[in-house]
Amino acid sequence: MVFSRFRSNWILISALALLLIVPAMFSVASAPDDFARIAPGYRSIKTMGELEYIEVNTPAEDGSPKQLIVFVHGTPGSFSAFLHYVDDPVMREHFHMISVTRPGWIDSSATKIPSLNEQAKALEPIIKMDLLGKGAILMGHSYGGPVIARTAMDYPELVAGLIFVATTADPEFSGPRWYNRFAVVLPRFILGASLKGANAEIMPLRPQLEAMRPRWQDLVMPVLIVQGDRDRLVNPRNADFLNQMLVNADVTYLKREGQGHFVLWEEAELIRDTLIEKFL
Repeated sequence: MVFSRFRSNWILISALALLLIVPAMFSVASAPDDFARIAPGYRSIKTMGELEYIEVNTPAEDGSPKQLIVFVHGTPGSFSAFLHYVDDPVMREHFHMISVTRPGWIDSSATKIPSLNEQAKALEPIIKMDLLGKGAILMGHSYGGPVIARTAMDYPELVAGLIFVATTADPEFSGPRWYNRFAVVLPRFILGASLKGANAEIMPLRPQLEAMRPRWQDLVMPVLIVQGDRDRLVNPRNADFLNQMLVNADVTYLKREGQGHFVLWEEAELIRDTLIEKFL
């Protein structure tokens, strides 16, 4: 009886502790959904297959098509993670921009699709919307990194460049942690739909990244890597892994001292200026 009570109390205490620390430790990779920030001129939210997207493609003065850039959020997340970039007038001047909500995240309670192969398939028709004929630039944050990497590996002829911002990549540092394993047994009403969904994507990630290991050498497009050295959600050594594995790509590696996982927003102007210089 005493042991049973002790075990029940331990489980309760552990669950309460997870409620406090897991939200801070998961790869929460999106800005809050704030539709009030969507600037005038946005087209309506569209659906293509199992994903949603917003698109901004203001006409160039000479009528020529612009370079397509596709933004891919982490886990959990939505297209709103990249509103800062889509709202930026400099980005609008130079790019045809599409920000997606990945399959499984249109509704946070929907069944998640943890297969990177399936995520890449869902992006294929989006990157085919390139009107310039040079292929799309793909920009991914956190879990969005392996999604865009797999997309480039599967559809290299459709991809003109890759931008990895605080992304996971190295199987050694990208597997589930103790709290991910614990969260598997926690019911949705305790953990919440978003974090439960994020856990579903993270748990099978390591073997998929291991399978991708020999394919990094096949990527020959320009690549930008951005990583903060104080990132507590994605180990900064993931960026070192990317830099070492992309042996046939033209890599620019921005190490940001003092920055964490939210370098995507905190260094937005630097990232914007660097990607314009590199890809245009």
